[in-house]
Parts: sequence; structure tokens; C-alpha cells
Amino acid sequence: MDGNFRQELDAAVGVSEFVIALNLDIRGFTDWSLSVDSAQTALYVKKIYAKLIDCYFGGASMVKPTGDGLFVIKSFAEKDLQDTVVTAVENSIEIVDSFGSLCDDEPMINFDVPKAVGIGLSRGSACRLASGDDTLDYSGRVLNLASRLMDLARPRGLVFDKGLGTELIPEDLIKDFSQHDVYIRGASPIDPITIFCSPDGIEIPEGNLHPIGETRWEEVSTTQTQKELAAGAPNWRFDFDPQPIDAHEVKCEVNHASITPGKRKSKGKVTYVQFPVTMHTQAGKKHAKVNIHKLAEETADKGVGPTWPVTITVFYRSM
Repeated sequence: MDGNFRQELDAAVGVSEFVIALNLDIRGFTDWSLSVDSAQTALYVKKIYAKLIDCYFGGASMVKPTGDGLFVIKSFAEKDLQDTVVTAVENSIEIVDSFGSLCDDEPMINFDVPKAVGIGLSRGSACRLASGDDTLDYSGRVLNLASRLMDLARPRGLVFDKGLGTELIPEDLIKDFSQHDVYIRGASPIDPITIFCSPDGIEIPEGNLHPIGETRWEEVSTTQTQKELAAGAPNWRFDFDPQPIDAHEVKCEVNHASITPGKRKSKGKVTYVQFPVTMHTQAGKKHAKVNIHKLAEETADKGVGPTWPVTITVFYRSM
């Protein structure tokens, strides 16, 4: 722990301020960092952070690195509200549009860099932990909401909630944003909040389009012998009723009698394994497919006998 920070904590006090919180995440940073050496990663982080701060966040109350992005806090007075909101939105749009080329003028960066960024914006009151003239940190719901909104800005883009002050944003700027009512874990799990997204390619997960916590797990299963799997249709297809909330949460589990060391069928033990399930949409309805012939091959390779029952179960979350 930094010694000065520890000393300042003894004299620190909480100060309430009105702020705009901005959470910026470099998309794909972790995978990208594995494709370059550590010196290149450090150089890029140094250059991109400096560029963002110099060009967009020079007047911020606090800028804090998050490992693969920045958390930015801007406090404001009532008379500066509209200018602060509009500037935050305009800067965020410009960052999203130009992020992949921000380091093009850096001669040391002669390697590929991340091209996309996600930004979440929110406005509200926050507690500034201050020691004299030094700001140690900020806390409050507005910071948490900015992080949640940033997570929705995928694969790239800007997301802010209605509370930012849409009435303060000029029509020619707000008209390009799409509007959605969403539920956010830890922020608005039961009552939806209205968010605005740009560009149009942002994909809101289905799990955020329904109340969180008021769900149940469904399961659909079928049992066939290993021989029937091999001889039957190549795929097991089924329609969801009710429909799943989030297609990414649909899971498939296969179970059969365990195989003894002597390659025999166990009388008391069962083996459970995860198996791929693919999702499809037709006429607005989702359905799933399980590759039965592939499953037959894999179970046969493991030593499952032709007359052994194999149970396939699909689990999913619904309203």
C-alpha cells in the first residue's frame, strides 16, 4: 500500500458531489494482450491512456485505470450541467468512432492494436473521499450504473441511461440513438430503466429484457440407447415452450452409466458430461439442436455399450 495514501486516509472526509461517471473498456484487450509481448502491451496502454486523457479527459475530477480501460469522474456545478452532459456524449461518440486509429501517429506502435471500445455513461451524486486538496476515490450508485451500462455496450459503442438528461442533448445528436427498456442486475432488477445506445449494432442480451430474479429453470430430456442414437436422425431438434430468456444460458447435459475399470457398465455410478447445443431462430421462435450422431460416436469411443441408456437433458431459464 502506498504510504502517502495510508497517511491521507487518517484525515480523509466524504464530500457529496454531482458527477458524470464514464466507464471505458477496451474490447478484446485480454485476448489481444496474449498475442503480443509484454513490452508492446505496456507501450500501448501508456500511449492510449495518454491520448484519451489529453484529448478527452483533461478536465476530469478523477481518472483511474481499470486494467483494460479507464474510469473517469467529472464533477460539475448546476450552471454547467448541460455543457457537461453534451460534452460527455460528444466525446464518447468520437472515441467510439475513432478508437482504432487513435495511436496511428505513434511511431513506436507498429503492431496491431485493439479496434473497439465500449463506454457507459451515467449521472448522479457520488461521495468523494478527500484529504485536503487530494481526491482519494469516489463511490456511489452512479459509478456502479456506469459499469453496468458499459457492459451492455457490446460489441462496441456508447450506452447511457435516461437519467443522464436526454432533454439536455440536442436533437441532431440524440436522434441516432436507439432506445430500450432494460433490467440491470444490481441497479434495476425489477423495474426497467430506459437506455440509449449508439451505434445500432449494439446487441442487448435477452437476460436484460426481462425482470431479474423472477425466473425459473426449465428442462427438456430424452433417453435412447447408444445404438438408437447411432441409428436415428442426425440431430435432436426441439422447440422451446416457454421460450428461453437468454440463449447463451442454454445448456445440454448427457448422462449414462459409468464405465468400470473392467470396461463394464457400473450398477450404481452415473457419469454426467456437458455436450454442445446449437441455437437457431425461425419465425421469431428459438429452437435448439443436439448433434446425436456426434454424441453416439463419443459415447461409443468411451466404451458405452449399445444397449446402455443415454439421457440428454437441456436446461434453460424462462419467465
